[in-house]
Amino acid sequence: MLDQICRDYAGYVVAVAWHVDAQFPLHSPEGRLKWRMYPPPYNGSYATPWLWVDGRQRGYQYSLWPNYVSQRVTVPTPVSIAINGTYDQGTRTGIVQAVLQNDSSAAITARVSVVITEDSCYYLGPNGDPWHNHVCRDYIPDQNGTVLTIPAGAADTVELPFLIQSGWREDRCKLVVYAQSTTMVPSDSSFPAFQGASTEVLSLVGLEESERADIRPRLHISPNPCPGVARFTLCAGSHVSDRLRYCLSIFSADGRLVRRFDGVSCGTTEFSVGGLETGVFLCRFECAGLVVAGRLIVSH
Repeated sequence: MLDQICRDYAGYVVAVAWHVDAQFPLHSPEGRLKWRMYPPPYNGSYATPWLWVDGRQRGYQYSLWPNYVSQRVTVPTPVSIAINGTYDQGTRTGIVQAVLQNDSSAAITARVSVVITEDSCYYLGPNGDPWHNHVCRDYIPDQNGTVLTIPAGAADTVELPFLIQSGWREDRCKLVVYAQSTTMVPSDSSFPAFQGASTEVLSLVGLEESERADIRPRLHISPNPCPGVARFTLCAGSHVSDRLRYCLSIFSADGRLVRRFDGVSCGTTEFSVGGLETGVFLCRFECAGLVVAGRLIVSH
């Protein structure tokens, strides 16, 4: 079911699957410790399978999982995450750089988790499933992550070294980053997530330090307020603006998806907002593994 959700919501959902039983070959000790950072959700106990969506616990009933996800992906967030870095295939080592942008009007404190996951891992599990995706391999530096307080309208960066161990297929590994509130919600003992993002490890091969400095994304919309046709520019001059596929989603203030544009980015692209009512909208731009949020004001 998790694989199906990731296919149905490609570009909107990133996943980490914890194999928490030490007797199984895909077990991750750090994944188990991360699991135990939540209070016992199942009548005072821990149980598998169990789903968290954006840090909120959603139980073990597979049939209900897609509804939880579909409800959550339409909720706007003022936080964006861009993953950059370098990777050396010779040494199987790299540096991951996660840039978090807070576009809200208040400071946020977040626990930033960086995870190496691997897809297409073979193991015949007790449920008969032989292939496993989104498998948690390593938390960097550990399950506690990095706690940041980001002022309103500001950005901060987490930069960490990582290693792809010899038993892992580097072409099947991803770096997943997600930022969660450090304050537990008493009603369901959860730590809500602000945002998540992922990128393939091999996408970082060949990036030099000077290039990494130019990758930090910025979504510029003009004119803003917009009377009908707007232009957006993403990180002009960097590799992300060079003929790469993008998805631009526009959400209303109550979280409804009101417009979606799919195309090829060439630095600056025009899109029409004709038919949208006057008001403030949240934009979510996805390109080359980057997710950038912005605000669009429509004024006819």
